[in-house]
Amino acid sequence: MGRKSRSENLLNNLPQLQNLIKRDPHSYQEEFVQQLSHFEASLAIFELKPDEEAKEFGELINFLSQVAKCYPKKSTRFPKQLIDLLQKHYPVLNGDLRKAIVQALILLRSRGVVSNLRVMPLFFTLFRCRDKGLRKLLYTHIINDVKLANKGKHRNHKLNKALQGFMYTMITAADAQDKHGEGALAAKKSLDVCVELYRKNIWTDAKAVNVVAQACFSPITKVMMTAVQFFLNPQKRSGDNDESGSEAENDGSTKKKFVNIQMIQHQSNVNKKTKYRTRVMSRVARAHRREQAKKLGQLPASDEEDDDDEVTGGKKKKKNAGKPIVNFDVLSLIHDPQGFVEKLFARVHSSATSTKRGGNTVDRFEVRLVLLKLISRLIGHHQLQLMAFYPFLQRYLQPHQVDVTQILAVLATGTHAFTPPDVLQPLIRAIADNFVADHCSPEVMCAGLNTIRAIATRQPLSVDPDLLNDLVLYRKHKDKGVMMAARSLLALYREVNPEMLHRRDRGREATIGLISGTTDKTLLGFGASRAAEGVDGVELLERYEEKAQPAVVEDNEDEWAQWEVASSGDESEVGSESEWVSAGNGADEDTGDICLQSSSSEDSDDEGEEDLDSECDDDDELVTGSEDDGDEEEEDDDDDDDETEVSVSVPAAVASGSTKPAEKRRIDMTRFLTNEDFDRIDRLKKRQKSASQKPQAKKQKADDGYSDSDSDDMQVDDGDNSGSGSSGEEDESKDYVDDWDILGDYHSRRRRRKATYEERTSTIMAGREGREKFGSSKAKREKEGRSLSNKEKRKTKDYKMIAHKRSVVTKGKRSLVQKRRDLRKHIVKQKKNGF
Repeated sequence: MGRKSRSENLLNNLPQLQNLIKRDPHSYQEEFVQQLSHFEASLAIFELKPDEEAKEFGELINFLSQVAKCYPKKSTRFPKQLIDLLQKHYPVLNGDLRKAIVQALILLRSRGVVSNLRVMPLFFTLFRCRDKGLRKLLYTHIINDVKLANKGKHRNHKLNKALQGFMYTMITAADAQDKHGEGALAAKKSLDVCVELYRKNIWTDAKAVNVVAQACFSPITKVMMTAVQFFLNPQKRSGDNDESGSEAENDGSTKKKFVNIQMIQHQSNVNKKTKYRTRVMSRVARAHRREQAKKLGQLPASDEEDDDDEVTGGKKKKKNAGKPIVNFDVLSLIHDPQGFVEKLFARVHSSATSTKRGGNTVDRFEVRLVLLKLISRLIGHHQLQLMAFYPFLQRYLQPHQVDVTQILAVLATGTHAFTPPDVLQPLIRAIADNFVADHCSPEVMCAGLNTIRAIATRQPLSVDPDLLNDLVLYRKHKDKGVMMAARSLLALYREVNPEMLHRRDRGREATIGLISGTTDKTLLGFGASRAAEGVDGVELLERYEEKAQPAVVEDNEDEWAQWEVASSGDESEVGSESEWVSAGNGADEDTGDICLQSSSSEDSDDEGEEDLDSECDDDDELVTGSEDDGDEEEEDDDDDDDETEVSVSVPAAVASGSTKPAEKRRIDMTRFLTNEDFDRIDRLKKRQKSASQKPQAKKQKADDGYSDSDSDDMQVDDGDNSGSGSSGEEDESKDYVDDWDILGDYHSRRRRRKATYEERTSTIMAGREGREKFGSSKAKREKEGRSLSNKEKRKTKDYKMIAHKRSVVTKGKRSLVQKRRDLRKHIVKQKKNGF
């Protein structure tokens, strides 16, 4: 009797029975069959009223899911029964029971009882439920399950293809177009899953990207904004906003906060320097470098664990560390980018020109601005033709326009080499009239000049010569931001087309090249291109290898070698050797000097011109020889036609008509360049660029040579130093313009950083030296090493502190005669002192 009672209690105590079955499945097979029969009977009763709470029924489902793996043959129908129950009654099921069934299916899926192809469509369907906790559970499971199915080099293409097709159906479904319907919830969460899987480097194919691209046309703003933000920044996590702003959901894991690196750098410059802010800045800089490495394919972007090395102290070794991950640009994977851009622009144009009358949906200006950013990046990336895009932006080119810097950045980003100059010239003129004028503030003028420079960088023909020479005159402006913006525009056209500039503005190198006819800086016509000859930057690699292994010069070539070294000089200051050789046709036979005509510079006291003009006063002995001082004294400042002769001494072999030895073949013509060679070329080009931006450091860099051991060459201006660095425009991997580039010297890291407290204190103390006689009495006392006397201290004490003193008490008890005597003594004393 007691044994039977224990058996009945065991059937009612499911946790204990579960423990016993896991220990010895064979001994308790009969009890499992009884519970399974009980479940089937309860299921038939429950389907009559599926909206009941049925707490015991949920506990039974949990028990069977825990032990189903122990009896695979007897529990074959159990997963299908749960799936059918959810598919039929999921809208009306009790929230706790529905979550218990989902957890049971997740447990069965994790133990391999049911395949993911059977449960995944159901889980995406359950996104329609208005249960935030359930959606969070499903989102986390789907991400982890797909991640495990595509672990390592293996890719489950069958699962990926099925899920991507299912997501496409949910995003484009009819009920997904109603923002108040349940289909909108499922579309939003399905889109979040697709974006997160791309960020984890699991779904990076064109089909997944085009599933997200289809969501850009959704009438629901939140769905559309999630897809657009994905294309603007694929590596940034999108906010998991749900049907309301208060229902922001997380994926259950600790999410890394992505911040604007430039904003953090700006805040570190203006805020007080503390150890905490220094640590934050270094942490953000490391994260920024890691993200840049992921974009360049130098680090894997698959697992979140790759970003959490700091937890383990960096001791954890990653299996995929150092392996290049091919990560194609999402903009390159879009099918039919021209049609995609036209549809997006049609939505922006209709929202800008229509009203809300008749129930029409009109996007807010902030939404239209984000769409314009995506349109401009697609136009610039694919070099598309969308002629209506540029006149549409002209209405917003006003300094008082909201977010005008972002609009200017959109315009510059949407410009490319195949944009017709006739379409851009009205916009350039509007920017020059509205932004670059004397009545505008310096910040507005700086933004206008930087925008024109950004447009001219992509399409130099968009600026006519008259306007260009007018804008260049602002290089003498008193404001530093305007001055630097004008100088950058001048430096650009000195590089791409110096013929558009006045002769005095062209600079020495461009003038010599134009006169000698050896320059390749002539601007080509619209749509024309210049064929490349060899690998770009291979000459830098040759110089590097020559310095690493100096070649032995033959005796009969000593004279040529000496002349080449003397004429080459600094790499950034002197033109190529072919320029000087081709100029030898005009050599003076008597003296062996080549006479070249160069335009005269402006006033010698103009510091702005001396900075931008090529260094005529530095190292002239290596290139131009000695100049005639008398010509400079007679030179007229306003006369542009005065010219100064520049001569270069060459060996007697040239003057005598001897031929030069055979020209050395380029290194890319003699051997195959490896990946290390291309990496070294990139580093040398970055170093040369940084040296050209900092003329004062040229000689030091030239003396140091090219060292491959410098780790800083691979990471230029990463932001490790909180007080120095570069803005976003110096990021070579970025093919777009943002508002920080438009602002230029304002609100950027190049602006002078705020001094620390110690620096300000030292400056104040240094200014006080020699001014002791103007100091306060307190400072004089402190210098003498004394303080106030007790009598002086009493004068500043509160009356309540000295009211009980004897002197004060007796002073109040004086008679009238005594008070008169004391007053007379005080008057006499004051007269003696001259008062």
